[in-house]
Amino acid sequence: MIQVSNIERFATHDGPGIRTAVFLKGCSLRCPWCANPETWTAEPVLMHDEERCQHCHTCQKVCPQGAIVWQAEQLHWDASKCVHCGTCVQHCLPMALTLNGQAMEVSELMKELLKDKAYYEESNGGITISGGEPFFQFEAFLQLIKACKENGLHVAVETTGHYPQEQLERAMDKIDLFLFDIKNLDAERFRRVNQGSLKRILKNFEYVTARRPEDVIMRVPVIPGYNEDQLNEIIAYGKQHHVKEIHLLPYHSMGKKKWHQLHRPYAYEDMDMMKPEALKQYEQEGVKIGG
Repeated sequence: MIQVSNIERFATHDGPGIRTAVFLKGCSLRCPWCANPETWTAEPVLMHDEERCQHCHTCQKVCPQGAIVWQAEQLHWDASKCVHCGTCVQHCLPMALTLNGQAMEVSELMKELLKDKAYYEESNGGITISGGEPFFQFEAFLQLIKACKENGLHVAVETTGHYPQEQLERAMDKIDLFLFDIKNLDAERFRRVNQGSLKRILKNFEYVTARRPEDVIMRVPVIPGYNEDQLNEIIAYGKQHHVKEIHLLPYHSMGKKKWHQLHRPYAYEDMDMMKPEALKQYEQEGVKIGG
């Protein structure tokens, strides 16, 4: 089984042509600007839209496990009690609750992906696997990309690079395009902010680029106060490793509502979205602004 957060058909970003983007569950990093925080855990998570909610408390009344409790007009969800039955979602008339995450057989997922094969072939498109971190569910992910290649599909993978190199070695020949995030080059800052190992990421990045640099697009989320001071250094690092393209991705707040629905504090609550023009100076270095 593979845990899927979302499937987006007719995507035109994150790889060439018309694509289907599959967002898998699970990630070992904790980036505070993450646009998909609902994918951090492999298990389904309950999302609560306060703007829709009528505070009727029906969800608490119908939950067979007692996983939902209302206190001081605040919904509290106990993930350790939840069995992901969806009863609360089914009984929520204003549709304020959603359960993000679906367990699928790889064969079942492939049926969905193959529905648009004619469009992929016509546009030189394919499948983009994102997340979360696709490698987080490694064995299921490996089955998925094997099935994609057996069906003649172009496979792009959006990755943090934060996993054992042995996994990369096993998967690499089944991936046509790497959309590889490099967030900064300061190991201590990365450990403190992203809660991960920069050394592990750079080791994997250099492993891929030493063998197939023409199949790597390096993507840099530009986050004010986090890595703006390192952009020249990061761009130089990408060029040093001869990547196909370097994309600077201006900060956006499109994931903010998801943080609210998960009842998590969002660190960039008052920060405005970054305009692409703010990064225009880097275009002269052959860098693309946006993904």
